Amino acid sequence: MAAKKCVLVYGRSLNLAGLAACLKLDASLDVRLLNPHQPDARERLDVINPETIIYDLTDPPTDLDLTLLGERPGTQLIGVDPSSDDVLVLTGKRRRAVTMRELAGLVAANGRYSTEPDNEAGGVIEAK
Repeated sequence: MAAKKCVLVYGRSLNLAGLAACLKLDASLDVRLLNPHQPDARERLDVINPETIIYDLTDPPTDLDLTLLGERPGTQLIGVDPSSDDVLVLTGKRRRAVTMRELAGLVAANGRYSTEPDNEAGGVIEAK
């Protein structure tokens, strides 16, 4: 049996609680809830060591920042906006750019992201 993907729903809104309940129906996911306002929330996040962290874009926890992505390059942060179907996906994927040509190539390859839904993810705005 394949290992379950650990998903942390990081927030305390009713919207996130409902989202967590729905995700728990997927047998391939190990869904956990954590209130970011708990005094030991960051320590508990480190112990849980999730592959994906889902949070509310309208009330993002202050400890979800670029430092977290630097410390956990494989982690995916997914911000959900309860007032729309849009999500913001951030990953700490690292690339190597030794020369300016390589850096320019990364910029050209990524370009601007559309806010229009793509065929696979529907409404995903991705920043890498």
